[in-house]
Amino acid sequence: MKLKLFLACLFIISLFLRIYKLADRPLGFTWDEAALGYNAYSILQTGRDEYNQILPLIFKSFGDYKPGLYIYFTVPSILLFHLTELATRLPSAIFGSLLVITMYLLTRRLFSSIPATAAAIVMAINPWHLYFSRGAWEANLYLFFTALATLLFLKRRYLISALFFGFTLLTYQGAKMFIPLLIISLWLIYRPQLKSLLKPLLLLFFLSLPVILGLGFQSNRLKVYSIFSYTRKSETITEILRQDNISTKNLAYYLFHSELLDQGRGLLQRYLNHFSPRFLFFAGDWQNLRHSIAYYGYFHLPDMAMLAVGLFFLIKLSNSSAKLLFAWMFLAPLPSAFSRDLVSGVRSLLLVIPLVIIIGMGIARLWQKRTLFIIYALISAFFFAYYIDLFYFHSPYFTAINMLYPYKPALQLVKQHLSQYQKIVFMDELGQPYIFTLFYLQFDPSIYQKSSFLTEDPQGDVGHVDKFDKFEFRPIFWSADHYLTSTMIVGDQYQLPETDLVKSTNLIRIGEVRYPNGASALKVVGLK
Repeated sequence: MKLKLFLACLFIISLFLRIYKLADRPLGFTWDEAALGYNAYSILQTGRDEYNQILPLIFKSFGDYKPGLYIYFTVPSILLFHLTELATRLPSAIFGSLLVITMYLLTRRLFSSIPATAAAIVMAINPWHLYFSRGAWEANLYLFFTALATLLFLKRRYLISALFFGFTLLTYQGAKMFIPLLIISLWLIYRPQLKSLLKPLLLLFFLSLPVILGLGFQSNRLKVYSIFSYTRKSETITEILRQDNISTKNLAYYLFHSELLDQGRGLLQRYLNHFSPRFLFFAGDWQNLRHSIAYYGYFHLPDMAMLAVGLFFLIKLSNSSAKLLFAWMFLAPLPSAFSRDLVSGVRSLLLVIPLVIIIGMGIARLWQKRTLFIIYALISAFFFAYYIDLFYFHSPYFTAINMLYPYKPALQLVKQHLSQYQKIVFMDELGQPYIFTLFYLQFDPSIYQKSSFLTEDPQGDVGHVDKFDKFEFRPIFWSADHYLTSTMIVGDQYQLPETDLVKSTNLIRIGEVRYPNGASALKVVGLK
């Protein structure tokens, strides 16, 4: 009874931390979130996605192909709370809270109740997991399903474990690399009888079919993100040859300057970045503020000491649980390491599981020395309070640009004056304005589906929508566009310079959107 009460209280606290001001923190809304939300809305309204496909499992969205399980989990919340940021982010918050309970059960299965309790509490307040639980991130569902599937495997519930492993493949792209490696690791470590795995493997294969069959039309997108798609320029190779006083590649070149060596070094750098103190404790994903908040790592600083203690005792163990944690920890960064980015908090999110469990083991050891434990708990409470202050009060000043904050207030202005204009021209510099227009105007999916058209990027990247209905999405050329009539224009201070606006006699100033720091973001004007 005490355990059930503890888990219930922990779930409520975890849920509160993940849903409080969920629509506004992080401030802004990414185009992937808008795409997930609008496609769920489209499914709810018509049973079809934005491209008029009936109940697809893989969703096409500005050139990306998203496994669709998150979208289907979002349909009920949109039914309850309409097409809003809250409804779109809510499934992630709920599954994030459920992961905290799963972490307790998984850690207790691997070790005992004390490290399990510690690991669950650490996960409840972990910055990495908190952040991705507060956005519509498919990777967060992937994290939950992976942990749950592993727990069920350890309980020898192989068939239902295979079901949830299959769900991971229908949730997030990174599962294609990590999940097969994790399943092989589980089999090598625990050696279940092959006979008991036949039905689970058949189920997993059946669930994997949509992903397998979709590899062909997703290959261009995967190529764009692969590290192997980015080789050195011919000028760089020519300069290397010139420095060695040779005209053609010789043995010395292949030994010291080959493309394989260069890419291998880049791969190793990307992999090790995910274990660096900068990534884990000081800056998080320093390349992309959509994946973390400024000036804070993915773990609280006191966790560094507990991670070291936990690792020390884990290394001394030689049982199956230790082997699984080490295998998981070393495999988790691979999907990110093979991508073009130097570091990625979303592609390496699975790394949070073994690290939190190891920290829990360190805390369990500290528990035996109560004075030190109390000191650690007080310091951790201070850092958690500092994180909360940074996240709720200060992070918008740093991340609003990255989180595409201006779209919502700009489109609210557009919506108020929509009936007064025959055409709306929206600048496309911020990226994918069409999906935000669909989302915030709650544009009728049955109408949009009839005219939806994506201009594919020949390089295989995201592509774009040029126009639909009365909306056009393109750069604004004021020298030509100021002659338009009955047109509303949305642009920034560079595409709508104040020096030109003051000269226009047929101009109506509808409004201006500013970032939290006061800088101009977007201007909305009308031409009579």
